[in-house]
Amino acid sequence: MASKIHQALLVLAFAFIYTAETTPVAYGAFDNTETQISDDQFSGEYSKLTKAILLKSVELERFSLNFRLEHAGISNLQRLIFIGSQEAGAAGGLAFEITALKEFNNGRHRLLSFHKQNVDRGLIAAEACSIIAASGSACALGINALRSIKSYRHGYDARSASKFISSHLKEIDSLLASRDALVEAHKQNPAYERARIEGKILHSMRSAFVNEYSNFRANTASSATAFNLFLLQNIAYNTLGAVGAGLGRKALEEPKLNGPSNIVFTISGAMAMAAPLLCSAQLHAQRKYLLNRNKKKFGFSETDLAELSTQCKLLESASTEAGVGSLIPALSSTKRMGIYSDASSRFVVQLENETRTMEKLNKVALQTSFMGPAIGSLLMTQGILGTRGYYRYFPDRPKKQLDLSYKGAVCGTVGTSMALVGNAAWLLASLSYEHHLRKNHRLPAQLIRERLKHLEDVEKEVLAI
Repeated sequence: MASKIHQALLVLAFAFIYTAETTPVAYGAFDNTETQISDDQFSGEYSKLTKAILLKSVELERFSLNFRLEHAGISNLQRLIFIGSQEAGAAGGLAFEITALKEFNNGRHRLLSFHKQNVDRGLIAAEACSIIAASGSACALGINALRSIKSYRHGYDARSASKFISSHLKEIDSLLASRDALVEAHKQNPAYERARIEGKILHSMRSAFVNEYSNFRANTASSATAFNLFLLQNIAYNTLGAVGAGLGRKALEEPKLNGPSNIVFTISGAMAMAAPLLCSAQLHAQRKYLLNRNKKKFGFSETDLAELSTQCKLLESASTEAGVGSLIPALSSTKRMGIYSDASSRFVVQLENETRTMEKLNKVALQTSFMGPAIGSLLMTQGILGTRGYYRYFPDRPKKQLDLSYKGAVCGTVGTSMALVGNAAWLLASLSYEHHLRKNHRLPAQLIRERLKHLEDVEKEVLAI
């Protein structure tokens, strides 16, 4: 999409230069002096309006790129805090599961070999590390809040961005309407066909700018909301995990609390299982809603983007066939447009590819995609087995109760092991991949800055007209 925008800007700049400089030569063919004056006035007004539209378009794209730069990815500090705290939570849970696995196995065979002190130590580790995990998510949520404040101060929050886009679109639409009326009033002008095609490009380009911004805005807003929603749920189910562990410790002395403790563990596991699914559903629903709302608010269509490429080719062909351009040779401008278009196309395709990849790596954790529901279901199963063992077999059949608790600990061991390995794998993979991108100057932020530099060059071309 952005390659078409850059291509359009350069095509229009060169076509505009060609039209402005070659049209007066054609006017010499007219014998009527009044027509000559009218055409000169048309050329001057045509130049003024087209240049103003191009400059406003450059401002829109620059804002869109800076908006993307402001909201690109998550910081390494935030990533390390979140993953570090989740690793601590998983490690504490695994320590408890391993201890419980051993003691429950001993107790289901011989009750006297069951040592409460060891289980108590495991529960202390689980409780403390669950608190750490919840605190890490709270800290990540706080960092997101600070980033939102920073964006607001820089004018890149949702309300300020919408206001900026709307005001600039009104100006562009007004300029486009004036330009269209001017062109249609001079159908007899030799440059009419090129001006007409150029008008279609300007309209399509306006749509392309808004489309690019709207898509990134929808992706950014939905991803940020999904991340914050996940963090809130993470805080909730880790807090419940800590409460369950605390009740479990008391249950070692007051068996009546064993049932409530396992119920809390069941709810915590269910929340951990549902969190990624809810966040994924919210992300897709919000993204679709924002895109539809922006289409109605800003007025753009997906079909305009395909039209942009077609009209650029028609304008290039019309400019080449229009005359013998001695001031700006047609071959030279075509060659320059081709070089820029090819470089821009390769550049933007790379940006879009790497941006999509980094968005996948920057998800809250590997468990948010497919491991989260599996881990949560295993922990929920452990809670269900513990609850069933207590309410069905306590106090008459303690060995049977410990047998179900043992089977639950097996599920819990698998689940916490998956969480521990999954978080570490995600962190190492993301850091390694980000290092590779940075080394090759292909990080999304690096590529956006390069695009901003290219945009400055395009702006200089337009200003020089």
